[in-house]
Amino acid sequence: MPKASHNGEHATPRGWVHPDYRKTNPWYDKEKTRPVFSLGGPLPRVARWAVRAPPPKSPEELAERGEVEHAPNPVFAEGQAGAAQGQGSPTRRTAAGVTHGDRHNDAGQPVFEYQPSQENAARRDRTDMSDTGKSVRSGANFAIDSEPLGKREHEDVEKGDKDSDEYFNRWAKIRKKYPEPLAEFLATGIAVFLGLGATLSVNLSATQDVKYGSYETSCWAWGFAWMFGIYLGGGVSGAHMNPAISITLSIFRGFPWRHCIVYIFVQILASIVAGALAYGVYRDTILHVDPTMTNTAKTFFSSPQEWVSLTSAVADQIVGSAITSIAVLALGDDANNPPGAGMHAFVLGLLVTTMKFTLGYNIGSALNPASDFGPRLIAWAVGYRGNELWGTGWWFYGPVASTLAGSLIGAVLYDGLIFLGSESPVNYKTKGRFLKQVRKMFCFVAPEEAPKNE
Repeated sequence: MPKASHNGEHATPRGWVHPDYRKTNPWYDKEKTRPVFSLGGPLPRVARWAVRAPPPKSPEELAERGEVEHAPNPVFAEGQAGAAQGQGSPTRRTAAGVTHGDRHNDAGQPVFEYQPSQENAARRDRTDMSDTGKSVRSGANFAIDSEPLGKREHEDVEKGDKDSDEYFNRWAKIRKKYPEPLAEFLATGIAVFLGLGATLSVNLSATQDVKYGSYETSCWAWGFAWMFGIYLGGGVSGAHMNPAISITLSIFRGFPWRHCIVYIFVQILASIVAGALAYGVYRDTILHVDPTMTNTAKTFFSSPQEWVSLTSAVADQIVGSAITSIAVLALGDDANNPPGAGMHAFVLGLLVTTMKFTLGYNIGSALNPASDFGPRLIAWAVGYRGNELWGTGWWFYGPVASTLAGSLIGAVLYDGLIFLGSESPVNYKTKGRFLKQVRKMFCFVAPEEAPKNE
């Protein structure tokens, strides 16, 4: 990856770039303005619960609130010295100004005459605004009618010669506004289609004279499909392609929840489209091999073997999903031992293949709620009506509930044993804030916080 320079552009382009290319595409090769929770690289470090220090208070604010400065004030010391030299002079200099001992208001309080110190005067001089509305200290324009703070657009846009949308057609404007959902949809859809297509090819040819692969073939195909999906959308959306992974990253790494909800919807929608596309490609072969559509239903979704108990099936899902979650967090931990640039997708692809090898026999290894639900829904829509479709309830407490539980368990294990970042709730010190929020939510008041009756 090329390094970014101080102005937000990469020091070296990724490829040959025409000198006039940036005139029509000024955002090319710009540094990203927000983090990408990508499975194709280290996960971003987010300060989720960072305690911000309060801004420093001026002496005037301290005096108005009746607070006393802890640091010695040279002006106050000078006033004390002057009072000592004056041999009992009623005048006393404080942080708020000068008070005269012989002047009081109607309430009997001393009257202050404000006289600013040199330090306060210098602070005002540094932040004094000029006629143009620009700060002398920073040179930034904070006037009401000035340019907004934030990322600068192209120079033509900044000068007002061109509107930013003039560089794009109508569809490009939509893509510019929603890049992450579109990339997540494409990555998930292609990955699920490639994996499901390989499974259909193997299963439909199992009873034919010419067999197109074996179970191991589908395992490798799912791994390569997931690897390709990460390479495809990892730099834009992160290519989670799994609702359990998106939820885990939201809880343990600060992935925004509003994005997480959109990602889950997009992942399910992409899986539905992928399932429909796979059925459309293999429809004739399915009807040729299974005219009654009763023996090939499990090709589209997972289902426990007849002799596998519910406990074993759920344990299978939890263990597999926990290992997947641990691997994702470990590969995204830049303080651990992440692989080299571009190798995250390859390693995760090998992980998916390994999961299919080790846990695929009992139930089919449905480690992804979206990739199981989408094709399952398509199977029902095209005419499959077996009891294993919805009747057993496995579609929910297997690929959905057990997978999500396993992913969260894996995140707790990794963060509790290895991860050191404070963005994880496992490592963050709450200092009783959680209990306070619960008491506040249910209107509970602790005995020591109860008001005293006078």
